Amino acid sequence: MGDFFKIFFVAAVTSVASQLLLTPYIIRLQGLEAPPPAAAATPPVVQQAPERPAENTADASSKLAAPNLEGMTVNAAQDRWRDRGLVIIEDGERSGSGATPGTIVQQRPMPGAELSSKEIRVIVAKMAEELDVPEVEGMAEDEARTALTSVGFEVPEVKRESSDKPQGSVIRQIPKSGTKARTGSVVRLVVAEPAAIEVPKVRGTYLSVAKRDLQTAGLTVGSIRRITDHEHNVNFVLRQEPAAGEKVPPGTEVELFVVAPY
Repeated sequence: MGDFFKIFFVAAVTSVASQLLLTPYIIRLQGLEAPPPAAAATPPVVQQAPERPAENTADASSKLAAPNLEGMTVNAAQDRWRDRGLVIIEDGERSGSGATPGTIVQQRPMPGAELSSKEIRVIVAKMAEELDVPEVEGMAEDEARTALTSVGFEVPEVKRESSDKPQGSVIRQIPKSGTKARTGSVVRLVVAEPAAIEVPKVRGTYLSVAKRDLQTAGLTVGSIRRITDHEHNVNFVLRQEPAAGEKVPPGTEVELFVVAPY
């Protein structure tokens, strides 16, 4: 009885072990695979919204403020700002601004304003008119000055030259009459002054001869001072002022120093 029980127990254990060992092999033979182990749950993929393109900040940073063009000529402004693509457009003239003719006195947009386009429109000071220079030669200096300044020309300090023309009259003008010149330009005048006379030598002659020589030269006998002198005869000219050889205007008085009577 005991042996039978042992045999039965061994057989049961062997059967169970065989089934455990052979079951996977049998399953593969029959084409059946054991289900794979359950995969770990993966989180759902969240689709992100497409990135919004960055704003083009280059356009904002590349905008220019209008430069100050006032006081410049249009050509100079165009040359200065051509490389930045700015277009300077002359849009009219203005007179009476006091600015140099041809220079910019107003602009749109104003200096410092943000440019919405590459165009800047400008107003320039009106160019001076061209007039015929009037004829003033032969006029007295004051009369000639008035004739020129009344029509818009400027007359600086005149130049004076010795001439046989009437004293104080205009003997030359630059530019000449009939020449075209802009108002505000300069007309220079050359005015006559008496020709210089070289004082003749009358020292060493007698008074009558001295008077004749001075008058012939266009000079006048001035005061006559008498000096006691025992070496020369009466009316002998001892000295003269101005001295001989000096150049003086016509009519200048020459003072004589002569021997007084004994």
